[in-house]
Amino acid sequence: MNCHGKVVAEKDGRQIIRCVKCQYIHVFPMYSEEELEQFYENIYPESTPSYLWAEKVFNISNILVTGSVLDFGCWEGKQLEYFMAEGWQCTGIELNKRAASIAESKGIEVYQMSIRQFFNILTGRKWDVINVAYLLEHIPEPADFLIKIKEHLNKNGIIIVEVPNEFNPFQLAYLKKHDILPYWIALPDHLNYFDKAGLKNLMKQTGWTIIHGESSFPMEMFLLMGDNYLKDSSIGKRSFGKVVEMEKTLREYHPSLVSRMYSALYKCGIGRSNIVYAKINE
Repeated sequence: MNCHGKVVAEKDGRQIIRCVKCQYIHVFPMYSEEELEQFYENIYPESTPSYLWAEKVFNISNILVTGSVLDFGCWEGKQLEYFMAEGWQCTGIELNKRAASIAESKGIEVYQMSIRQFFNILTGRKWDVINVAYLLEHIPEPADFLIKIKEHLNKNGIIIVEVPNEFNPFQLAYLKKHDILPYWIALPDHLNYFDKAGLKNLMKQTGWTIIHGESSFPMEMFLLMGDNYLKDSSIGKRSFGKVVEMEKTLREYHPSLVSRMYSALYKCGIGRSNIVYAKINE
């Protein structure tokens, strides 16, 4: 792949580089797809929740009337439950056998298969919305995925991409203050690390136009205020619970308030995740 760039971290005998060619941060050398498929099918225990399921449906409803939606890496189908409640036809792709079974029990059309199997088997299937949440950081060739997935999107369709916002300003401020190494590096789980610029570069390179962007709550704010969930996971659970309750209260006051807040944070590159809504370039 001719990948090269500044080394920003090292772990397990591999480098994490800010790649000049790819224009985002990723592990080098890369793991094989076969190694990763086995890892996720048999070992990976849980999905990464954002709890912004309602916001995605709210934002899409301002662009499209109900139609068909594909959730790529749907886990137990929580996001699709929100779409189903608004009358959408829902399909999920999930490699993990247990999670796929749970999603299917909810009345969701679920295909328990890998990315490679999806592109080989479900040729010709198209959807109006494709949700890709917490997937691109796990796969060796995210650019290849974003190019191929276009063939499965209807005209004027929307893709929603959500990834962890790594090497963001709050994280870097915490590293500098405490003189520690990047604590969010997780191999072979996370292969790619997208800050706001890195995700924008990837979307542009693969032929997508971002029409809207949001973040999620900047969990690193708790670290910066002295709540060290890196040393005590129970602190992290309590902190996340506070965020969920805050979002619920704002949502009950006005359905657009959480989305508006996180749109503002996204513009600053701040937040625990980056969420972009994009269309295929015409």
